[in-house]
Amino acid sequence: MKPQIIRSTLLSLGLICASLLTTLPSSMAAPARTLFNPVVVDGRLTYQEYSPTTAPVLVPGVVSLAMQDVQAFLKQRGLYHGTVDGFYGQKTYLAIVSFQKSRNLTPDGRIGPQTWKALLSAYDRTVTEALPNRSKYSVTTAPVLKMGSTGSAVRDIQTFLKRLGLYTGPVDGIYAPSTAKAVKAYQYSYKSLRDDGVVGKNTWSVILHH
Repeated sequence: MKPQIIRSTLLSLGLICASLLTTLPSSMAAPARTLFNPVVVDGRLTYQEYSPTTAPVLVPGVVSLAMQDVQAFLKQRGLYHGTVDGFYGQKTYLAIVSFQKSRNLTPDGRIGPQTWKALLSAYDRTVTEALPNRSKYSVTTAPVLKMGSTGSAVRDIQTFLKRLGLYTGPVDGIYAPSTAKAVKAYQYSYKSLRDDGVVGKNTWSVILHH
């Protein structure tokens, strides 16, 4: 590529970024993007992946996989309407401020320890409320679900995974490959679980005692 074309392209990108950041509060505008250590991008804000005290502080201008997870979660809750791309821009800022206001936090758009704590707590409640007929299951009596399983327990697990945004197939009570794939995706977020696609005692324990 010719030098003048490269300079022109870089200048255009710089103007776009500058335009975006000027729409944010000056005290919050970050001078450069920062890439943090990778995490599993799945929209699930679990204590296994994040901790309020060690999770990265996210501010406008940042690009990170943690930011992508936050965007995905806020999108599931109807607060964020932009692209889940990991870039903390204007739409992300507005979604974070809206979330902070709903939790009586300082609406500054900064995702620090207190906002992380609120996000993790909100996700925790989302998971707790996601399993239908929760009271009828226990770790010791819940059936092992795997390929070929059928019935109401499979339907409940499918509904659970669908509410978390992991399962897109029909809630038909048939444990098919699409259900196993969604179970594996759920298991993958937990270090204590083997991502084998089987809902056994350990997986039931995480689902019921999350």
